[in-house]
Amino acid sequence: MDSASTPLIELRHIGHDYAAAGQQSEPVLSDINLTIRENDAVALLGPSGCGKSTLLRVMAGLISPTQGEVFYKGMLLRGISPGVSMVFQNFALFPWLTVHGNVLLPVGTLPAAEQQSRLEKVLNTVGLGAYEYAYPRELSGGMKQRVGIARALIAEPEVLAMDEPFSALDVLTAETLRGEIGRLVADPNHPLRTMVFVTHNITEAVFLATRIVVMAAGPGRVDVVVPNTLPYPRDPDAPEFKQIVERLHGILTHTNLPETTPAEAGRVVTPIDESRRRIAPVSLPYVTPAEVLGLLALMGDASTDVFELAERFGKEFGYVVRVVKAAELLEFVQTPQHDALLTPLGQRLVAASTADQKRMVREQLLKLKIFELLVRLIKVQENQQLTAEELLRELQAALPHEKPKLLFRTLLSWGRYAEIISYDQRRHLIRNYESRGAQRTRTAAAVPPADVAQS
Repeated sequence: MDSASTPLIELRHIGHDYAAAGQQSEPVLSDINLTIRENDAVALLGPSGCGKSTLLRVMAGLISPTQGEVFYKGMLLRGISPGVSMVFQNFALFPWLTVHGNVLLPVGTLPAAEQQSRLEKVLNTVGLGAYEYAYPRELSGGMKQRVGIARALIAEPEVLAMDEPFSALDVLTAETLRGEIGRLVADPNHPLRTMVFVTHNITEAVFLATRIVVMAAGPGRVDVVVPNTLPYPRDPDAPEFKQIVERLHGILTHTNLPETTPAEAGRVVTPIDESRRRIAPVSLPYVTPAEVLGLLALMGDASTDVFELAERFGKEFGYVVRVVKAAELLEFVQTPQHDALLTPLGQRLVAASTADQKRMVREQLLKLKIFELLVRLIKVQENQQLTAEELLRELQAALPHEKPKLLFRTLLSWGRYAEIISYDQRRHLIRNYESRGAQRTRTAAAVPPADVAQS
């Protein structure tokens, strides 16, 4: 096999499941095929929960996938990849070691002279030459991440893998480090020629990557791969740069805000029996009423780009998409292209009193098949109450691709807010809210007044 044409990393039909103790496994990645070649700079971009970090760890050999195979230079990878170095989001430094000790960890078996030569080179590369004997507690967040990058570079890896390396830093420090990494990748004389990194920042992906892999969630999969042939150094204000950013905006928005109506998203597709029906595998996103109402109050009357909303919220794009999807499902928001716009109903909701807001939310929730199912499941019970265990079991059957516990908490949050259901936390029982008064009346009737009881 021609070594020049052999990918450094090749993923074939990669799938991965996570399973908590005693629970059914949940797919995180599904049928991913991807190659990383020499001189690639690949960004993994997508919403939270789509498996970006898991996929990066699979490439590095830190996680063995439950399906598929990983090849390194044409050989089946078993264990940690010898050619990949990782930079983690949370720095992962040993606090009892100095910068000198932390950076030298990957090359401890080399001769002392070679270790020192490499150490001086990488510390100068990341601008930490004067901090060789400083401890992590003496360093700022940006300096700690520089140590992490130096530790990855000292092994002279063929592939540098970075998991959201700038997300824990302030904006100015992140911008500085991003520029420095960009210069390293662009320098033909620097040994770092290949890189794979996870990000949720579109501008960062376009600034650094030669290919941008856009992932979708539920489970994680490759949605589209966008090539980026802009020459280094890249100018974020250049029209060509902005065009790629806009294209990625459109792809991400289409992936995460599909053109479906609330009626389509919640319609019944297959009967289970007279009292239970399966519903389409699109349910209420895992957000709270407070988050949706906060979004609506923040939007105003004008159409707003979803990415601008994320910046206003100070939240990751995938989180804001979930909130927008919930608002759209309830018909309070429309999403033409990648904008979000209040509907007339949404405008009335924002202006309404607290009591009227609850009423309006209740009316919209009861249009959704998932709440129809919930109310019906309670009503068919002989005692008009449903155990949490029974509901979890029904959710798993009706929506096998959802996370039942997260969905359960979401339904409780919305159902209690809108006064559709009540929940007895101590006994783990769910009732229709309107039956709560009748239940109390029956309980009171069963207990004689104090004077009667004492006679």
